[in-house]
Amino acid sequence: MNKRVSRSLSAQLFCGVLLSLLAAAVMFGLCAKVGSYVLEKTVYGKPIVDQMADQQFAQLQRYVEQEDIGRRNLHRLNAWCSRGEQVYLTVYLDGEILYESPRSGAELETELEVEDFVIEAEDPQRAYTLTLSDGNVTQAFLYYYAGDAFFYWVMGLSGLAAFLLFSLCFISFVHRKLRYVQKLKEELDILAGGDLCHPVTVKGEDELGELAGGIDQMRRSILAHQAAESQMRCANSQLVTAMSHDLRTPLTALLAYLELMERGKYDGAEQLRHFIHRSLDKTMQIKSMADKLFEYFLVYSSEWEEPELERVDADGLIQQFWGEYIFSLKSKGFSVQAELGPLKGSLLANTGLLRRAFDNLYANLLKYAAPEQPVEILCRREGAQLQLSLTNHISGQRDEKESTNIGLNTCQRILQHHGGSFSAQEEAGQFCVLLTLPLVQ
Repeated sequence: MNKRVSRSLSAQLFCGVLLSLLAAAVMFGLCAKVGSYVLEKTVYGKPIVDQMADQQFAQLQRYVEQEDIGRRNLHRLNAWCSRGEQVYLTVYLDGEILYESPRSGAELETELEVEDFVIEAEDPQRAYTLTLSDGNVTQAFLYYYAGDAFFYWVMGLSGLAAFLLFSLCFISFVHRKLRYVQKLKEELDILAGGDLCHPVTVKGEDELGELAGGIDQMRRSILAHQAAESQMRCANSQLVTAMSHDLRTPLTALLAYLELMERGKYDGAEQLRHFIHRSLDKTMQIKSMADKLFEYFLVYSSEWEEPELERVDADGLIQQFWGEYIFSLKSKGFSVQAELGPLKGSLLANTGLLRRAFDNLYANLLKYAAPEQPVEILCRREGAQLQLSLTNHISGQRDEKESTNIGLNTCQRILQHHGGSFSAQEEAGQFCVLLTLPLVQ
């Protein structure tokens, strides 16, 4: 059950989302780390910071000169310092703090007194000499901050890269499934066009794979059904052709004999007996053909009703049927080696149908068995089953005799309806039949 769930489309979709998110997280971390490294080596690096600080101080010096800023109006530096949040400025004269640029954000939460500013606490590397317009030479400490804008850009680009990778991974997974659906659609179009020999691609064990497997199984079933229908049409055609030809000859002769007898056109009782004998012979031929039609119905009809079964003694039935067949075979010159029972049980059987099946087997022996070789007939009990085997050498004239195999197919159908089995095989010039029937106590 767990294995089946793990292969479902919903589980695959969930795993695809998780894997895509994992790949996106890895991409975000990697891009953020690389971006931070690049920032540290560029805009946040000391050479860039020093260069930008120098440029800012040069601008500050020009601003002081242009705005005529002296010791008394240092507060006017607030306008220059407030242009952005990239600089922080303090100005000292003889070690005494004269000016501090405006603070914002968290810095405003703590009020600093003048005595808190000690020149020794400043960074010597950020020291500059600022000349005021009134001639005072002060010591200024200018701190340049690249700001968070670059960091935000790095985080934004990292997020964009992660989103693109997530989309690519997820869309690739979905596209692979959609490609398979498109392939199934193309193959269904081929099948709808009538080419049922085109196989359906079965890929995976999820719902799509099961759907494809079901479609392919349906395609094979339709092909098998069409083949069976074609076989039935061919058999029907052959049967109609054979019957129309075979019935015409004996019927014509029978009508001729009956017409002669009705008109009294015969010479004496001897010729009358000859006409009657020939008429009976033609009647038997027509009966044989009618029997073939019945057997054909048994084999190919899908609406054959289940036979009514009755309980009969197995030993009595076999002795009655096959005792007669063995006697007839011997009277016709066959050498028979027989063993019938004891079976010690009963059969649930339709004796009429069993008689027809056994008649077919007996007729096959007469028609195809070599008279000069022994015919082996064995009937014994094997567990809870009656087992009958017939073995004979095949006559050399077998190829000259037409066979439609309807008789053997009839036997198989009758045995199946009795809950038994039937098999026939030819090997090394011998023909072997084995049939079984269930025995009841």
